[in-house]
Amino acid sequence: MSAISESVANLFLTGAGAAGEVAHLAWEYPLPAWAWGLIFCGAALAAFFSYTRLAGPRAVRGALAIVRALTLVLLAALISGPMWETPRYNVEEDWVLMLVDRSRSMSIADEPGAVGVRTRDDQLRTVLSRADETVGALAADRHVHWLGFHTGAFRLEGSETAPELGGAEGEGTDIGSAIDQALRRAAARPVSGIVVFSDGRSPAAIDPAVRRRLQSENIQVHVVPLGSSVPVGDLALGRVEAPRRAFVRDKVPVVVEVDAASGAVPEDAVLRLVDEATGETLDERAVHAQESGTPFTLVADPKIAGEARWRVEIHSPRPDLAPANNVREVLVDLVDRPLRVLFVEGYPRWEYRYLKNLLIREKSIESSVILLSADRDFAQEGNVPITRLPRAADEWSRFDVVVMGDAPASFFTTEQQEQMRDLVASRGAGLLWIGGPRSTPGSWAQSALADLLPFRGELDLPAVGAPVNLQPTEFAEQLGVLQFVSASGSAGWPAELTDSASSWARLWYVQRIDPKRLKPAAEVLAKTYQPIDGEYLPVVVNLRYGAGQAMYVATDEIWRWRYGRGDALPDQFWIGMIRMLGRESLAVSGHWALLQVEPRRVEIRQSAHVVLRVLDGAVADALDDAIEVAVTAPGGRDAGKLTLRQRGDAPDRFEGTLVPDQSGAWRLNAVTAPGIAAVPEAVLEVFARDEELRLAETDHHGLATLAEQTGGSVLHDAALSELKNLSRREVRTYNPIRERLWDTPAAFAAIVILLTLEWIGRRVIRLV
Repeated sequence: MSAISESVANLFLTGAGAAGEVAHLAWEYPLPAWAWGLIFCGAALAAFFSYTRLAGPRAVRGALAIVRALTLVLLAALISGPMWETPRYNVEEDWVLMLVDRSRSMSIADEPGAVGVRTRDDQLRTVLSRADETVGALAADRHVHWLGFHTGAFRLEGSETAPELGGAEGEGTDIGSAIDQALRRAAARPVSGIVVFSDGRSPAAIDPAVRRRLQSENIQVHVVPLGSSVPVGDLALGRVEAPRRAFVRDKVPVVVEVDAASGAVPEDAVLRLVDEATGETLDERAVHAQESGTPFTLVADPKIAGEARWRVEIHSPRPDLAPANNVREVLVDLVDRPLRVLFVEGYPRWEYRYLKNLLIREKSIESSVILLSADRDFAQEGNVPITRLPRAADEWSRFDVVVMGDAPASFFTTEQQEQMRDLVASRGAGLLWIGGPRSTPGSWAQSALADLLPFRGELDLPAVGAPVNLQPTEFAEQLGVLQFVSASGSAGWPAELTDSASSWARLWYVQRIDPKRLKPAAEVLAKTYQPIDGEYLPVVVNLRYGAGQAMYVATDEIWRWRYGRGDALPDQFWIGMIRMLGRESLAVSGHWALLQVEPRRVEIRQSAHVVLRVLDGAVADALDDAIEVAVTAPGGRDAGKLTLRQRGDAPDRFEGTLVPDQSGAWRLNAVTAPGIAAVPEAVLEVFARDEELRLAETDHHGLATLAEQTGGSVLHDAALSELKNLSRREVRTYNPIRERLWDTPAAFAAIVILLTLEWIGRRVIRLV
């Protein structure tokens, strides 16, 4: 019956579905063919046995049996739920995701064009204009979705064939994140493929989860490499660090890292530190290919107070890939006042006799000298003599550096020791230890200043027992110390100081410091030139402590270098370290509070912890429980105010968090306290994870690897037409229109008619 019904329906109904399909009879509760066979047979047998033994004409009884059989079959058909079904398909178009690189590296000109060298962005626009016909063919039966990307993906406005690209201004390139976000935008829609237009410079590999999804869903990534496929060569400035404040006539170190693509450094490339006001070159260093990533230290010797604007720049004899990454600005606030030093010594040893005279004759230093073993009538020396040690915090605060010789800890009260520790931790002063055979460091083991020693454990240090030479480490170069200037003007460590044949260059008393006992934050600035028992022993060790620093010198025989050479070498040894230690105190000097940012260098959108420590108790009592800090973004942009909240367990400490959104130097200035003009300030250096113009070389190999791993292809300008052959991934869903027949008036009428016909027939032959 089903086949007959469908055949009849096809004669009268026109197709509404796809592929020539027409409306047809369907069932809500379909039965198999054998079930319908049983129904037909059962209906026929029931009708036959109903009328076979009744009286009346055979023809009439046969007709009535047929009517009854049709009635039974019709009832069974209505119970199965007959309905007209018009075929209909919902088609969900497959998507083609177009990812277009909009990072700043696209502005680099390295691709040969018809006239000169064109930028990667110009090349991109040319490629897209030539691909207009191909994209149009894709858009005819697919959804082409255009996305720009740098550190993430975003929608590009415009039509499917002509997106509006806008400028290439992204701070970084992250292809992996862009693909992940593009797939999220596509959600559960079918994706035919992803086309990436990029130079390939991406700092991070694609997340394995994203890669697995691409492979499991068979989504191919096709790449269109932009820029030069041959390395052009690029030098770039990486980390640039300089002290925020320094003394006039100080040796101010500027630490610089140079990044370079492989083989990109010319033999005569030069790194320079230039004064922007005068154009004078303050220092310069040659840069070689093997030194890429190595810290260089440029040293300036400023003569004028005020805010100095310097710039670090790379000079190369050949054109550079991205000149914009070859220059960085450096700001240093120069203070013209003497460095104030307190020198405390236990007894008049040779190093004391030399060093106290050095401090007196150095015009840029004001020194106060205390010799603890002197008689009461002895006139203490120094160009600012004092008769006793400081006893209060404000007396200690007059000094930028404390030089602690071989003096016993017992000579200082616990309060004095704590005041010295706070002077370093809170006010940024420096503490210079000069080891000796009697008291330093042994007597300081249980003192409040033990934390400012750069090593742990037993502090009775034995002597090495043999004469040694000294050599600086790379940390010394980064800090700008132990770099002696010769008569010819060159800076470095004199070769004669490592000559074991010269008795004057050898140090006969050096304390043995076990390298394994150094504290984690300790930095070795100088070590023995000769290995002692198989290892090089630290001799000069620096330790940052709070806002200041402590340095330990494990010898008192630097005076020996004067033999036959004068004062040049020992002068530069001691003055350089003392100036470096005193430099941090300038950040606090004259301020009512210390403003600090930790860490000092963070990535964009990484939080930085801002702490303000109130140094003046009178001011602390007058402050509310919150302090506002003015924030200035790079370029002088006002970034609003940051509120620092008072910490409950430390009334003199205010804390907050800053999340910068732009690379460069951020300045923070606290409000002015009542009656005090000086404003605490701090500088936060912010860098992008992939500072686009630092390493601007293309990475076409990485793009090709991505395409290969996902089954895609590398498409150059002439091969873009191959995108027309992307596999179809559209989803067709069968969603027919159905009209029920079992509850219609026609079905009811058919039952009534058949029953009426049978009743009339039975009346005619008098069976009723």
